[in-house]
Amino acid sequence: MRTTLPAAFAVLILVAGAALALPAKDAVTQPEAGAVMPKANVAAKEAPAKDPAADASAKNGAAGGDAAKTTSDPEAARKAREEAARQQQNSARTRRTVTSGRARISFENAAVKDVLDYLASVGHFSIVYDQALADAGIDLSTRTVTIRTTGMTYEGALNLILPSECGYRIGPGYVLVTTMEKSYLPLQTRIYSIQLAMAEIPNFTDAPRFEVANVTQAAAQAAGGGGGGFGDLFGSTKTQTEDTGRATPEKIVDMIKRFVKNSSDRRIAPWDDEGGPATVQYLGGRLVVSQTDHGHRAVLKLLAMIE
Repeated sequence: MRTTLPAAFAVLILVAGAALALPAKDAVTQPEAGAVMPKANVAAKEAPAKDPAADASAKNGAAGGDAAKTTSDPEAARKAREEAARQQQNSARTRRTVTSGRARISFENAAVKDVLDYLASVGHFSIVYDQALADAGIDLSTRTVTIRTTGMTYEGALNLILPSECGYRIGPGYVLVTTMEKSYLPLQTRIYSIQLAMAEIPNFTDAPRFEVANVTQAAAQAAGGGGGGFGDLFGSTKTQTEDTGRATPEKIVDMIKRFVKNSSDRRIAPWDDEGGPATVQYLGGRLVVSQTDHGHRAVLKLLAMIE
């Protein structure tokens, strides 16, 4: 016997089934096994959370590194300054020894190199031989020299011993023996004021001449109102001047190049118009001179004589 459900009851069952099939509003759906998650979700899962304390520590570490770098730079600069001052002191000490120290030297047909090594030994400085000597084909061990002297400075001995194509430079604790061309370098550039040297001094060519009696008579006439005034006491009041002896920049430069010459002292570098590296230029009342140390000494001495 078939039992037929009432229509109202059937409708109720259908509604209930539909309600059970729909998901809840706040429910979280889980992915099926083996499903691939979206990339955004993967990135969100793999990215670690930021730690404020760790971030602050990293910033402090970077700041500390910069501070350490800043601190080390002044220290390195200080050490560089100290080293430069030490080198200058050593150079000055060696220069005093070479220019002021004296020795007794007696050699006959001895190799130039042996004599130089002897000077270095008694003078307590080193002799350094530049590679430029070998490049120029100069072998000081085969060059001979005969020298006998007492009380000559090391500098004077060096100038006598070294061949004409050789020169030297004084460094911190050593003397560098090299070719003449390289011994000039590097040149030193100095500025000299020549305003005083160019000051014009009148040269009187018509100096006044007078007699005492004439002066007395002229004074009496001037007092009595008769005749010439005091302007005629010494004759004409006009003087003539000549500027033929005036020092001009061109004349000073010419004098320097004429008297400060390599031919008189090989420690002086040749001027540029002679094919050498030394230069002298006039700029606004000053001379800009590039020369060796001995060249500058000669220039200074000449300017002192002009002034």
